[in-house]
Amino acid sequence: MIKQTLFVLMVLATSLSIAQNGWNWPEDPDMKTQAMEKQAYYKLLIAQSKYEEAMVPLNWLYENNPNLNPSIYIQGVDCIEDILKKTKDKARKERLQDSLLWMYDQRIAHFDNAASTLDRKAYEAFKLYYKTPSKYPMLADLYAEAYEMNGPEISTFNLNTYMLLAKNFHQINADKMPAEKVLDIHTLISDIIDQKRKNGENNEKLSKEQSKTDAWLSSIPGILTCEFIEEKLVPKFRANPTDLNTAKKIFKYSVEAKCTDKPFFMEASEPVFKEQPSYALASTIGNKYLASGEINKGLKYHEEALKLASNADEKFESLMGQAVANSKLGNKSRSRTLAYEALSSKPASKEAYNLIGNLYFTSYDDCRGDKSKVMDRGVFLAAYKMYEKAGNEMQMQASKEQFPSIEEIFNEGMEEGQSITVGCWINESVTLQRR
Repeated sequence: MIKQTLFVLMVLATSLSIAQNGWNWPEDPDMKTQAMEKQAYYKLLIAQSKYEEAMVPLNWLYENNPNLNPSIYIQGVDCIEDILKKTKDKARKERLQDSLLWMYDQRIAHFDNAASTLDRKAYEAFKLYYKTPSKYPMLADLYAEAYEMNGPEISTFNLNTYMLLAKNFHQINADKMPAEKVLDIHTLISDIIDQKRKNGENNEKLSKEQSKTDAWLSSIPGILTCEFIEEKLVPKFRANPTDLNTAKKIFKYSVEAKCTDKPFFMEASEPVFKEQPSYALASTIGNKYLASGEINKGLKYHEEALKLASNADEKFESLMGQAVANSKLGNKSRSRTLAYEALSSKPASKEAYNLIGNLYFTSYDDCRGDKSKVMDRGVFLAAYKMYEKAGNEMQMQASKEQFPSIEEIFNEGMEEGQSITVGCWINESVTLQRR
């Protein structure tokens, strides 16, 4: 029955071979006949799940017609993977593992698909040896070559696996896989993930790969610390402030290691922003400068953030950053204008109304004319109105305690409930109330 089926397959293979592209049959008629027989026979055996037997005709083809077609190696890998699952003998298993990787080497040697084949080989080798420390140098070289040849075309399944390899290798032998190299690999993977996103690949899937990659890095004890960044990366950057790659590493790892309060974080942030401006980065730098007391620099970056804002929330945050900066600089009128602009992006914002309330509350000394106690204390009435909109009961009470007394209102010929206009830069109508 097998012979009959084989004969049918041979006839079919013969008829198809004339039209097949990429099939390199021997020119010698006898060798061609034998090659066609072997091809038909191994296909029949694979169809019957006889993978061990299928390796006999496949091995003949590897020896006598090695450039026949990539499929003989692809199907050879399938056969060996099945045999490996059933093999208990350690020595034979090692030989089979070598043979499996040899299949990829042969595809690279005989066919024009080196990059994609190396991509697949790296993953197959990883599956075989990721728990075998003696193979880590080979795996590291293989992954480095696969990444160099494929760039952003590297397969998604080779993203976080490379990071896991770097982690394992470092923990086994930190001399051959030093911390700096581990961080380089993490940066390389992250950059490729960003490129894949720009190329329109599945963002959700890539985000998961990035999370796994970050988790492997974070799980290495002592590698991602503020001390490591300061000792290993900062001197390199300070020696060459134009070294953008190092600046990016310092910035990224400072965020992950929670070192954003360190001076080197801001040093690295500015060149990164100059090269790759973004709203998030401008806002982060702006807030950091405001917190450290460098108000003009903070204002500058919040102005840049507004230019880069892409939605209402981002516009609100950048305008409020500018409003806070101007408040700290004493530009109260400008600060209020910016706070009202922020309210146009986020109506009823408690934060914006609270800021305006603070501007009014702190304007007593700026605006007092010492001619009318009632009018001088009008700033607290204006502040109360803003705090009320913000729902800030504590500051409402503090403002109320500064309202004019009933005696002061009476002595100046005024009445509770009447409307008065607070002058100075505030220029706002309020309802007269007593404390």
